[in-house]
Amino acid sequence: MTSYILEHVRMVGGSEPVSILVEKGIISAIRRSFPQYRFMRVDVSPFVMGPTPVFCDLEYPEHLLHQGSMDYYIGKGCTTILTAFQLEYEYRFEENWRGIKETMQSSPLDFIIGMKTTPQKITPGIIRLCRSRRVPVIWVDITGVEALLSVPWGWIKEALNHYPITFVPFFSTEPDTKTREKHLRIWQNTMKSVKIPHIGLPIGQKVPLNGEVLKKIGIHPHRGILSPGREISYNLYLEKDEEDDLLVRDTQLVLKCTMSKGECLFLDGRPIACQRKGEEISIRTPGFFVEPTPYRL
Repeated sequence: MTSYILEHVRMVGGSEPVSILVEKGIISAIRRSFPQYRFMRVDVSPFVMGPTPVFCDLEYPEHLLHQGSMDYYIGKGCTTILTAFQLEYEYRFEENWRGIKETMQSSPLDFIIGMKTTPQKITPGIIRLCRSRRVPVIWVDITGVEALLSVPWGWIKEALNHYPITFVPFFSTEPDTKTREKHLRIWQNTMKSVKIPHIGLPIGQKVPLNGEVLKKIGIHPHRGILSPGREISYNLYLEKDEEDDLLVRDTQLVLKCTMSKGECLFLDGRPIACQRKGEEISIRTPGFFVEPTPYRL
């Protein structure tokens, strides 16, 4: 791959412009300038640059064949999807995991595979299977708290010693507000008491994951960040000023270009057809960068 320098880069949330040295598709260094290098230089001063966001969509594989769904994520500057397969029977773990992986590989987006299941299916054996396939996150249906409380969490904790999977709650059937808060409170207290890596609230769907969630699951620093040693995937935005009132100015960022490991996925308002196939991101150590912290309602 060609080596080059991106100059006059204004980062989202940054203060001073920087230059980015790219070698073989990897960010080698980020500095104020690289005057000693003779590489090709690209001036991106008209734009604001940001990392490509990671979206969560537990239903994404079912919608994969619909071009509208694909265009939605690419149009948001997304290059990576966090999704999950449903586990109903332990003996079908391998079949379900392999099926979603093969489906996701037909997409141009990279992916992280989690698992969603009921409390009754959470056993040390399932944890070992998740570890063998590097499944970094398990969604637990907390619609019924009785089943949640019956899980032998002490044994699960021991099974997590070699691969600290992060547990996330979800509701297969959305309850009323009072019941929802009660169940989430029980979830948080249970996870905290046994010191199991967890996220206290359901993860938003079809929206970018925040930095805390990325760290807890172990996706950071693989995605969602521009830093030396990482691949050069980024979004370029133009600033759009709207003045509805002389005293109020709202600056918006309008996506103009999405680059994913050297290939353009989105340019000037439309997705670009490309030949790249999605790659699975293997999480070696979930939650390596942060300690689990309790959530409070």
